[in-house]
Amino acid sequence: MNFGEGAVDAVTALVEILILLGIGLLTPGPNALTCFSHSGLFGRKSNIKLITGMAIGFISIELFVGLLVHNLEDNAQALQVLHWIGMVFLALMAFAMFRIDPSKIVIDENKAPLGLKTGILMQYVNGKEWAFIIIMMSQFMQPFGGGMIGIGVIVLISLTICVSAMIGWTFFGHRLNNYFTDPLIGKRIFNISGILLSLLWVAFLFQGPPVPVV
Repeated sequence: MNFGEGAVDAVTALVEILILLGIGLLTPGPNALTCFSHSGLFGRKSNIKLITGMAIGFISIELFVGLLVHNLEDNAQALQVLHWIGMVFLALMAFAMFRIDPSKIVIDENKAPLGLKTGILMQYVNGKEWAFIIIMMSQFMQPFGGGMIGIGVIVLISLTICVSAMIGWTFFGHRLNNYFTDPLIGKRIFNISGILLSLLWVAFLFQGPPVPVV
């Protein structure tokens, strides 16, 4: 089968964004840790509202960043600034992974179940999420058609995968709680996560900021 140039770009972008999302979901972040610990405390059904809130918050941030990138797509300087904001967030998250002390991860069993509002608000203070969304929108919007089409494709792909992952963490992740809090095993998990995020940072450093649309 012969692909046109646009189709090849879209296929390449799809592979790259799946790799990006895969790394993001393999490295434990606030959403994953909250999902499996919350389900362990209050049961799997308690995560329905929480994950729904996460999805709403995630979509709102993606739309905001996507529209921002779209409106700045012919401004090279603005795209560079946005690119480096994402890179700074990503670097901070990689650094944070190396600094996490598993023994200090405490799950408070006395807290009430979390709901829709918490799920939404969590996304706005999640530096890792901001980093990944900024990079996805700035790097992959054009290969997926640009404008609202590109934004819509990225939202659809990322939301489907991320919500599926949160459901997976809900059903199976709480069993891993002892591993994450173990001083030795947990430290190794977070160090590996830091290495993965660092390698991702280096990859995007060499790739550089997106090229403005002429």
